[in-house]
Amino acid sequence: MTGTPILVGFINTGEGGLSFPEVAVAADTAGKYVNTHGGVNGRPIKLVTCSTTGAPESAGKCANDLIDQKVAVAMLGVELGADALLKPLKEAGIPIFGVSTSGATLATDPSVIFTSPPASLTWNGFWKVMKGAGARKPILIGVDAGPMYKKTLDTTVVPSAKAAGLDLSYTLYNPAAPDFAAAVTAAKGKGADAIYFAGAEGDCTNGIKTARQLGWNKPIFAGSCTQFIKTLGSQAEGVHTQQYLLPANSRDTAPEAKQRQIDLYVEQMTAAGAKDRIDSFAIYGFADVMTLTDVLKGISGRISPATVKSALTTYKGDVFLGAPVDCSARPLPKDSCGSSIASLMVLPGGQQKVITGDFINVTRD
Repeated sequence: MTGTPILVGFINTGEGGLSFPEVAVAADTAGKYVNTHGGVNGRPIKLVTCSTTGAPESAGKCANDLIDQKVAVAMLGVELGADALLKPLKEAGIPIFGVSTSGATLATDPSVIFTSPPASLTWNGFWKVMKGAGARKPILIGVDAGPMYKKTLDTTVVPSAKAAGLDLSYTLYNPAAPDFAAAVTAAKGKGADAIYFAGAEGDCTNGIKTARQLGWNKPIFAGSCTQFIKTLGSQAEGVHTQQYLLPANSRDTAPEAKQRQIDLYVEQMTAAGAKDRIDSFAIYGFADVMTLTDVLKGISGRISPATVKSALTTYKGDVFLGAPVDCSARPLPKDSCGSSIASLMVLPGGQQKVITGDFINVTRD
């Protein structure tokens, strides 16, 4: 390839008690794949990776580092301190992109492009799935990620559940010392008829394991986690997940076009020596790079923060491992531009079945 590299910032919570280092591994793997398969119209991409602790000050430092290095775009993996990125990057004119929404403030800023659905619509779709599983009084067991997360639960999640006819409550745990036994016991005491674990891969695994050990035999939902399936074996059977991106272990029931993308993802992660991270949040890092590459290929001429921003806000295409999006016609004017999720259930043997058959549009009743 010829030409100067396109500098792409990549920010991800890779350190601390709640971290997602596998996301950065997958992003790096996808970047290498892109560069050995023509790059972006003949130009290589260069990831400028910054790992945070999830704290706002750590994210803010990453933002300033990327500004100093003059990246064309800031791409987010799973970033817990995402809201601290908005002010410095926006003032510097650097667009922000991600396949999964990060941060309550970022999610509703029209200058930011996420290809997942708006949170309020995602929850609406999720409640339909939960009600279909027989739940009416679920409890969310989630990590205490700070006041903004609790505010989101109180102002968005709980009200949307109640509007859908669900009596949702929640309990938050310390990520440094989670006590799932106490949380599950409390759920039983409240008469909950479903548990939704909202946390990192390890927390999903430990939460589900504890619930099974305590005799919980009602529905369990595990967000977008997948690693628990391999770890827990038969204890994972029947657990529901909800995905913006189809995981590798759903291949057999995924749409044909997504099967090919899953095969590519598995092939590249295996070749990179990261086979053990395939069934994890790593898919977000891989899809980030592959989808952004598609966006960048649509730019004619100079690639700069301004032209990347324009390309992102008008992007109409296929999200890698996800559903098609049209970012020029967002479901909600100031929110992310996706409109679809898939609901899955763990089968005996460890595969996940796409029980919705394909992605479902959460903007429709």
